[in-house]
Amino acid sequence: MDSIYNALISSNPFVEIFKEAMPLIIAFILLYLHYNKRITAMETVLFAFATEAYTMLIVGPTFTATFFISVAFMLDQGHRLFTGQILIRREYLLLLVIPALSSLIIFILVQVYKDPFYYPPGKKSAFYFRPIYFYIKSFFPLFAIGAKIVQEREQLSFSIYADTMKKIAKFSFAIAILQILSQFLLRSETLGEIIGLQHRYLLEQSTSFFSLRVQALFAEPKVYSAFLSLTIPLFLYDRDYKWATLSIIMGVLTVSQTFWINLLSAGICCVFLSGIASTRVRILMSMCIIIGLFMGIAASSKYFIKLYAKNQASTFYQLVFKRSVYRYDNDIWQKNNVVMGMPLQRDMELPVVDFFKDEPYLLFSGYGAGNSTFIPAQYFFGQVNYENRLNGIGGHNLNMRWFYILAEFGAFALICFFVVLTITRPQMAPFQKGYFAFVWVCFFFSQIDLFLIIVAMICAYEDGEPGKTIT
Repeated sequence: MDSIYNALISSNPFVEIFKEAMPLIIAFILLYLHYNKRITAMETVLFAFATEAYTMLIVGPTFTATFFISVAFMLDQGHRLFTGQILIRREYLLLLVIPALSSLIIFILVQVYKDPFYYPPGKKSAFYFRPIYFYIKSFFPLFAIGAKIVQEREQLSFSIYADTMKKIAKFSFAIAILQILSQFLLRSETLGEIIGLQHRYLLEQSTSFFSLRVQALFAEPKVYSAFLSLTIPLFLYDRDYKWATLSIIMGVLTVSQTFWINLLSAGICCVFLSGIASTRVRILMSMCIIIGLFMGIAASSKYFIKLYAKNQASTFYQLVFKRSVYRYDNDIWQKNNVVMGMPLQRDMELPVVDFFKDEPYLLFSGYGAGNSTFIPAQYFFGQVNYENRLNGIGGHNLNMRWFYILAEFGAFALICFFVVLTITRPQMAPFQKGYFAFVWVCFFFSQIDLFLIIVAMICAYEDGEPGKTIT
């Protein structure tokens, strides 16, 4: 655990103090602007999300400006709910209750049927209290953000969302360019960390220009790449081709394989399936096409591995194929990690898949909200985090968010989330339909919960529609 922590914190104590203080400073400024009606709730959380490179690691890696703003919104919405100022629609009340139902089912199964979990010494009581912690820290705040978006829908529209996204993207380009200059011109690790580069990525950096993995002020390069992929269709729709091109360049420099998948998803949802009127049908058809493509690639993986081996000195092959080849190549690991053609991360999704293969009945209920810590440690054997699993340290976050909902809450919950959060107003513009479907497909591969909630709430109501009911 110490080695992981040391890889995250700065070697300069003053830089670390600066980074740990920034989440509170940023959250305070954004909340001040919001409650003085200078910016909307949507802008508040999006601006905060774009600064998650700064975290209070002394408390935990998830204690970012977004977290503190989410908690503030949760307290605000809780007060409004208990004083009768707002109400909750039945379909959204169902989403609020589902994690509790999942945990209740798990507790009953463990007592009367089978207990497949591993409890580190002294941690068994945490199995029953962890869902409460999950609710307070993760689920209620996200629900509160959705409620805030709905309450401000008179001030919001899809075009305002698009303008905000593009504004953040342009600012992020400036930060990313500064990160590149700080490392390859000024060669200053301290400056790089101050402007958002994580210490662990600086440790991994080699002399190659493409090893930097820019992230602007986002939490990680893969998160930045997901954000950029969401902005590219917006730039293209407004014919801002130079900014779209710069978005693609920065996405390439994140060296994230998910970026390429998201670009493919954008083409499928917004162009290839543009004639499909139903958003839900478009989402499901897009997923089927993408999975089909993955299965074709998996069937030809040996060819691509050989092709990369012959051309690995090429910059293009390093950027596009290196990480994919690592995912598909099982000669070293001697363990198949391909599911429906997709190469799962061996330290993240694969152990969970193996666990569900052994305990398939859990697919109905999931393993319970926040209870990923109690997946038996043997499923992580051979991974860097194996010792932490034995000691019950840390949780287990899944980047593939459809899979995350399935694993945490079960198949019934995934269906409910999909049905409720794809409710859209009847007269929605064609591009907006395609974009909404694109966000949902990206959600399968990327951790973009916040963006999904925002776009879903905007698409569910008429622009400028008044009202006081929570979604």
